[in-house]
Amino acid sequence: MKIGEKFKPHPSLKKVYGVYLLLTAIPLLVATILPIWAVFTLAPEVWGVAGVYISMPLIAVLIIIGFVVYWIPKYYDSITYVLEKDEVVVDRGVWWKMKHVVPYSRVMSVDIVQGPISRRFGIGSVHVHTAGYTGPAGGSAGPGTRGAEACIWGVPNFVEIRDTIIGIVRGRPLFSSPGVVVPDIFSEMLEELRKIRKAVENPSL
Repeated sequence: MKIGEKFKPHPSLKKVYGVYLLLTAIPLLVATILPIWAVFTLAPEVWGVAGVYISMPLIAVLIIIGFVVYWIPKYYDSITYVLEKDEVVVDRGVWWKMKHVVPYSRVMSVDIVQGPISRRFGIGSVHVHTAGYTGPAGGSAGPGTRGAEACIWGVPNFVEIRDTIIGIVRGRPLFSSPGVVVPDIFSEMLEELRKIRKAVENPSL
């Protein structure tokens, strides 16, 4: 994993989306085809009148399936990830472009998620969490997973990516910006307390 080098999800991510589509489409197709079959078989005399109306749900489902089949490769092509020196950058979106930038200084935890379908194709996700972020968990999250501010999903080396991010985060000051020196607040407070104590003990000073 090279810092500053763009990378993409594994092509198997398209297969994972395809499986999700299949699992969703089969029940919908069965639910819309059964009424057509029942009317055509049991009451063919009313098919000419009711056939068009009964077929409309099936036509709508086929249009949606066709749209998703077209959208999956487009969406895959739009996804890029970069582990910069100071931040994680995730770009995605076909029509509405979205860019998530998470500075390492804000990172609180880094989790890996691998569902049963993703495991079958040997890919997983890396979820980067920051303090106080309550965004939606999204489709790649598991049940009960808190929303991540940035998600690197569909990658085979998800453990390596997680370890790389954790290695960069360690030793960085929390909630600081790159290049900004964080003052030692505790030392300053201790010094002020010493001055107050000295002033109380020696009021003449």
